[in-house]
Amino acid sequence: MLYDLNPRMISLARESRGLSQTELSKVISISQGKLSKVEKGEQTIGDDILYKLAQVLEYPLQFFYQPTPSSPVSHLYYRKRITISNKIISKMEANIKIFRQNIDALMNSIELPNLNIPFCDPNVETPEQIARKARLKLNIGKGPVENLVNTLEKNGIVIVTTDLFNEKTDAVSTISDNGTHIIYLNERMPQDRQRFSLAHELGHLIMHFRFNSDPSFIEKEADRFASEFLMPENEIKSSLRNLTFNKLSDLKRYWKVSMRALVRRARDLGSISQNDYRNFQIGFSKRGLNKSEPIPVPKEIPFVIKEVVKLHITELNYSIEDLAKFINLNVREFQQRFIRETNPKLKIV
Repeated sequence: MLYDLNPRMISLARESRGLSQTELSKVISISQGKLSKVEKGEQTIGDDILYKLAQVLEYPLQFFYQPTPSSPVSHLYYRKRITISNKIISKMEANIKIFRQNIDALMNSIELPNLNIPFCDPNVETPEQIARKARLKLNIGKGPVENLVNTLEKNGIVIVTTDLFNEKTDAVSTISDNGTHIIYLNERMPQDRQRFSLAHELGHLIMHFRFNSDPSFIEKEADRFASEFLMPENEIKSSLRNLTFNKLSDLKRYWKVSMRALVRRARDLGSISQNDYRNFQIGFSKRGLNKSEPIPVPKEIPFVIKEVVKLHITELNYSIEDLAKFINLNVREFQQRFIRETNPKLKIV
């Protein structure tokens, strides 16, 4: 289906590259005022300027002729958003919108696993009760969640590990125009932090996308959900008493969560005092563990996107070039986004 030139896609492309109107207008040699009118649809644009835009923004021409993604961004929850610049937020949101549209296009010919998560109102049940329901629904037995990424993808949630352009947004959950539930994980985060963030965003999908909740409680509710989901109180509480750093290391290996999350859980469950909690925070700082901890948690690799691309190539006879053109990306960006190398390439020497 052919569309007219969509000025909103020019704006979206610019934002996805982290450029202001002033910065882009200088590169393509037009005034900022004219570019502003073009993006608002108040002024037409010549083919020469459009070609230059496509070249500078590194999108194929057909990118600017597709409909604007309509799924709202307002239901995204950004952890620590208050300290992120508007420019970074715009870049992140624009890339998420484009990525969602790409995923919807690819999923049109593929049948995903049915969405199999409960939807529960946190005004009626506690986040802890809801987390226990979610473990039951997802058929998670006692003990740690062995592979959270695969568990969620097998139950209809698409997981994407990508760059969110800052180190303060751990993850973002959203629903695409076609209704696909997607969680974007920030690849800059260590694996133990990614697992907690993934559970946190699962809490948002379950509790906050269909029910109204007090905005001041939303993040705390998602944290409480994630803590109970990954570290059930009735299984972990007794082992959180008399904590030491050596004991934290053993618990981290077993539960596959960060030592900091374990200490916070111990405080919340009353297994350690507030003073003990404070001393652990000082200890984390002195040992340089605030950003990176020892004992890496095994990496969990999403499989749905990879399988969707594989099916298009092997069963539907698409080439990489065909797929890139189909979803309106250049080949290089398509490969970066959808055909990421997860294992090192080996060669004969």
